[in-house]
Amino acid sequence: MSSRISTTRRKVGFGDCDPAKIVYYPNYFDWFDRGSHQLFEEADVSMKMLEETLGVLTPIVDVQCRFVSPARWEDEIDISSEITHWGSRSFTVAHRVTQAATGDLVADGTESRVCVRPDSDNNGQIKACEIPDEVRAAFGVTAD
Repeated sequence: MSSRISTTRRKVGFGDCDPAKIVYYPNYFDWFDRGSHQLFEEADVSMKMLEETLGVLTPIVDVQCRFVSPARWEDEIDISSEITHWGSRSFTVAHRVTQAATGDLVADGTESRVCVRPDSDNNGQIKACEIPDEVRAAFGVTAD
């Protein structure tokens, strides 16, 4: 496990909300995905670089969210992301959404991602692959 945490502060916009002016739940999953991408960018191994230079993609294979309290229009929230588990081919990113003013928990969740490469047959299929050494090094972890 690495100790790298990426945090983004955002103000909840009108477009983020449902008619009751609370955050519409799918937005949390978008914010989780963005948090994962930012985490990798801050480690200097962006997911775009992984694809372009190593041919590795990191699709989500499972996502979970627990909603604790509502975030409302114009609230400022912090979205924190960190990798909490490294496997040989997969990793888990944990996300916490809190009220910026109070630190109160709004939601928490996880994404499970797998490293894959397109099949060499060019048939559109993908195959799981080992997490690249460059990624492990960027996060200060060693292979299992």
